[in-house]
Amino acid sequence: MRALPRSLDPLSGETLTGFMLRLAHRLGTAPGAVAIRTGLTGHRKENALFWVPIRLLHDLGPEQVQTFARTARITPSEVSCLLTSSLAERYGPLNGKFTPRSSAARMVNGNPWLLTRTPRYCPQCLTGDESEIQQRHGGAWRLSWRLPPVFACPRHRRLLRTSCPACRQPVHTVEMNSIIARPWDEDLHPTQCRTTIAPRTVGRLQLACGAQLAEPVGAGPEIEPDPRTLEYLLGLQCRLLKLLDPAGPAATPSVGWLIPAADYFADLRALLGLVFLSWPAARSFAATPALAEALDREAKGRLARAAALRARPGKKYSSRPLTDPPLDPLLMGAGLGIGERLLDSADEEQARELMLPLIQQASRVDQALSIYLRREAWISFPLRIFSMNRSTGMAAMSDTITRGPIPKSGGSGAPTKGYRRRDPW
Repeated sequence: MRALPRSLDPLSGETLTGFMLRLAHRLGTAPGAVAIRTGLTGHRKENALFWVPIRLLHDLGPEQVQTFARTARITPSEVSCLLTSSLAERYGPLNGKFTPRSSAARMVNGNPWLLTRTPRYCPQCLTGDESEIQQRHGGAWRLSWRLPPVFACPRHRRLLRTSCPACRQPVHTVEMNSIIARPWDEDLHPTQCRTTIAPRTVGRLQLACGAQLAEPVGAGPEIEPDPRTLEYLLGLQCRLLKLLDPAGPAATPSVGWLIPAADYFADLRALLGLVFLSWPAARSFAATPALAEALDREAKGRLARAAALRARPGKKYSSRPLTDPPLDPLLMGAGLGIGERLLDSADEEQARELMLPLIQQASRVDQALSIYLRREAWISFPLRIFSMNRSTGMAAMSDTITRGPIPKSGGSGAPTKGYRRRDPW
């Protein structure tokens, strides 16, 4: 394939979808046409429908990376940085250690801890900087906005948005399992809403919303939480973004240990499910009354949906209402804040004292799911050794653990490399 006549430099932290939208806008063509020209698609059906498979959001094969880099006039390392696989080393739900998903398609499909259908976004970030190229094509659709634990923009001191202010629907809602909504549409700016405003009818295409999502700095959000709640959520977001940063700390404190960042996010994922499953046992850990009230409403609805699913015959999928992350940024921050507080325990004994009521209540509601959330392939070793509620085994194990790096072991219940006890001094 020949190189494109013009291209763009990827923006810092940009996702593949955002880069393709900006590149298509510069070339005056449809994003689907760019996908074909850069080798992202090749199957006859994909090209005929301008269908860009969702798996490409996460990873590309080596040959696809080389082809895309050559035709888009960027480097292979720049291509890799556009993919969510670049976050896997620090983000547990995309890390092979905490998921049996071996291929890019399996990692993306059915993984609620990666936002594939619609991203969150910051309207001020989409405006871009003062450079001519960003004034023409907009700012970056950030890779981190595809991760549920990223719910706020500390730079602009606001929660991210999930829906369009005009059509009130989730932005860029995709069709046909494509990573780009309306990939055939060449008339939309990269910062316009690409959601189709009405269901498609046979033989006729409905119009896109087309509302401008970017807002100049200073245009305040429609609704924000109270100042105390917002301040807490922004502080929590800064701490989580630091762990996601490749240049951030390699390890972080958790229940008296230092664990890798990927393990920490895996623990937060499990604790969010435990919070909803055990509610209102975790209510006292909410940082502000506003967050507690928001979780009251959310947990009530989730528990009701899970109970209805458990009562029906056949395959139930009753865990999904309790383990899927909320799309709403306020709820996401509220749940993760409780998880952070529990993991911030000084040692295993304090963590057990805080979490035991939650575990007991969760077991009464759904014992199988409670155990599932604390299984070996789902959470870190330090959280597992006491959360399984084996008091005698935990005491014996604690006596045998020494400070410093722990060598890798083949035993199913043994610690793995990368963990060490936190020095109390």
